[in-house]
Amino acid sequence: MIDLSTLPSRLPAIATTASPISIERISEKHAEMLCEAAQLSINHVRPWMGTALCPVTLPQARQCIATLKAQRDSGYGITYLLVMDGKCLGMGFINYIHPLHGNANLGFWIRPEACGQGVAVQLSQALKKLAFTQMNLHRLELLIEPNNKASLRVAEKLGAEKEGFLRKRVSGRNALLYAVTTE
Repeated sequence: MIDLSTLPSRLPAIATTASPISIERISEKHAEMLCEAAQLSINHVRPWMGTALCPVTLPQARQCIATLKAQRDSGYGITYLLVMDGKCLGMGFINYIHPLHGNANLGFWIRPEACGQGVAVQLSQALKKLAFTQMNLHRLELLIEPNNKASLRVAEKLGAEKEGFLRKRVSGRNALLYAVTTE
């Protein structure tokens, strides 16, 4: 098991022309901002990730955060939020960690008004660096809906390679498998 409690609570900030965007490990203090971002994002997140990682009520947000903390404590995964000026712009996570094989899943969602600004790529790059340098993983997999052009661009900019088409892989939906590995 990888001890995820030793990982940093913040990753290097993303510089923008407006305000810097911090990458913060999710905690109880993020409940309201997560809920607000989820309410704006649920229509494009729900079909792929359901509501567990995109909670639209404050009680759901608190439960989501508690679940993610328990998953971190058990070595299952770690989650970070993009935060700018007190607003959550999205979520990124490394989960389904397989310590024996040194691989995991990489996922993210971005609220609609932050899409198209490169923040998903920068978040994914920060998580990739964390996974490969501090978690000693050597493979991250991304499962992407075939019609999700934005996520496909993120995978390509991350240096991930397409490895296959997976029928009925995520909630009964088809997915493309991309993977990025250590050099």
